[in-house]
Amino acid sequence: MPVGILVIRWDNEIGPINEGFYPETLKITNNLLTQVYSSHRYQSLKPGFASIALKNSKVVSFFSGVGQEFISVENYVVALILRRDEKPGKYREVLKIIAAEILEKIPDDTFKKVLPRLYNQLAKV
Repeated sequence: MPVGILVIRWDNEIGPINEGFYPETLKITNNLLTQVYSSHRYQSLKPGFASIALKNSKVVSFFSGVGQEFISVENYVVALILRRDEKPGKYREVLKIIAAEILEKIPDDTFKKVLPRLYNQLAKV
């Protein structure tokens, strides 16, 4: 079971911004935001998946893309924070579904309301 869900937006003046996360007890640092976002931008401007291993956890994430090709909204990352012993690949299919729902709700700012339900769905993976 993932430790949490994180939504990151890129701001050209500030850098990565924590737009929302669940559960509320999750500890999110600026370093984590930067590492997750950078793992995508170093690869491509196109939508896609990335996974990284950190000191105490792993992250599997989906980038919405930027420029000509993007899904729903530009420059967003939906990330699942995993325990160190979990396999990121196991969550790619469910992340695709979760990211689609979150990204389509960003323009009207209703995505935060669905984070608890989406997080609870992850228990079934």
